[in-house]
Amino acid sequence: MMIRLLALAGLAATLTVTALSVTPSAAASRKPYPQCMTDEGYGRIVPCSNNYKREHPNWRATDNCMIDEGYGRVHSCSQQYKARHAQ
Repeated sequence: MMIRLLALAGLAATLTVTALSVTPSAAASRKPYPQCMTDEGYGRIVPCSNNYKREHPNWRATDNCMIDEGYGRVHSCSQQYKARHAQ
């Protein structure tokens, strides 16, 4: 019984220290920046290659322009941003 209580107390202390030391990810603290993302054909959105960016210099004005807010949330660039970068 005593060993069980000590084990539970140790587990509780470990979980508490772990939970308190977790900080928000670095992606959440940075300002979101536009990135080129393309649909690779199976519904998955992947980053554009450098070759694609070189061949399509106005990718910021297309639907391939995406903003990563952090925590894995990605959405399209705003229409104002696209209009600013249209050539």
